[in-house]
Amino acid sequence: MKPKKKIRIELIDIAKAITIFLVILGHTTGNRDTPMYRRLLYAFHMPLFFVLAGMSIRPAAIHGWEAWKSFLRKNILALIVPYLIWAFVYAPFSFDNVPRFLYGSWEALGNAQTLTSLWYLTAFFVARILMQCLFSLFDKLELKNVTRASGICAVPLFVVGFLFPKLQNGYPWCFNVAFVAAGFIMLGVAFRTPILILAQQEGWVLGAVFAGSLGLLLGGTVLRGDALELSLMCGSEYGNIFWFLLNSVSGTMSVLSASMLLQRLAREGSQPFSTAAVSYIGQHTLGIFLLHKNMLQMLILPWIRSWLPGPDLLTAFVGSCVALAGSMVLCTAIERYVPQLLGQFPKYQEQPAA
Repeated sequence: MKPKKKIRIELIDIAKAITIFLVILGHTTGNRDTPMYRRLLYAFHMPLFFVLAGMSIRPAAIHGWEAWKSFLRKNILALIVPYLIWAFVYAPFSFDNVPRFLYGSWEALGNAQTLTSLWYLTAFFVARILMQCLFSLFDKLELKNVTRASGICAVPLFVVGFLFPKLQNGYPWCFNVAFVAAGFIMLGVAFRTPILILAQQEGWVLGAVFAGSLGLLLGGTVLRGDALELSLMCGSEYGNIFWFLLNSVSGTMSVLSASMLLQRLAREGSQPFSTAAVSYIGQHTLGIFLLHKNMLQMLILPWIRSWLPGPDLLTAFVGSCVALAGSMVLCTAIERYVPQLLGQFPKYQEQPAA
């Protein structure tokens, strides 16, 4: 029996491609650097990543221990295996790092001097378990409108996640951040259908949504100037919760509506074009996420700054484009020869979205 091929939605892939580029652009500086463009990106880009993951997930209950074992196995292979592999690849060799990797917080990864971005995988793994427990609860309660229940449940998930007290070394496997991540994923589940319906509206409607959401995002970020804090979701540093949630929603809608406009322009513009290349990038965001950062910061940016004078944002943009291209080349080679490094195990049917 051949495994069923997962149906992909082009709009989501386009939005993922834009989002991963924003992630790369945000990694052109150090973890604590605060140029305005980085504060703007960090105000929404990781919540957007989780919302898009929710839009890619099918909310289905799991029945029985065998089904739960299958669910855990698939998520361990897709998330935890690449997490452990790349944690060791990027870290200096030391047995002292093993307990730090097993602890799995952003702070612990920093202490191990490995790729701190790997926090996303542990947080996403825990968030997936939280979500699946909720989907099973919905099934037991025989709720008919799962999407509405998902949106409602996002609220207590946010509340719990925000109320966790700070720990110096973070929580094991980013447990606290996982609640906030699960909240955004559940919003993606809840609003997937309305967003896909919105994508079918006339161009002027999409333009109005883009202009309104972008204006709201700029009002909540750039116009606040020095009052805009750097939100580090990885370290549960959200700043003002109201602004964090507002910027997350407005930033998410800005990227989604921009993706809708790009898709519409590609199909119905005076000179139609293909979005296959952009969609292809969106289908490989996990690999790009794992591969780009060290290459960008240690090789590409120093090289570009040696011959390209100009504002930091210019070199950051050019460097991000080069890092994206380089990551795609590496990702394609790895997927062909050693896909397990990116959490892809062809023996199993479905893999969680990244």
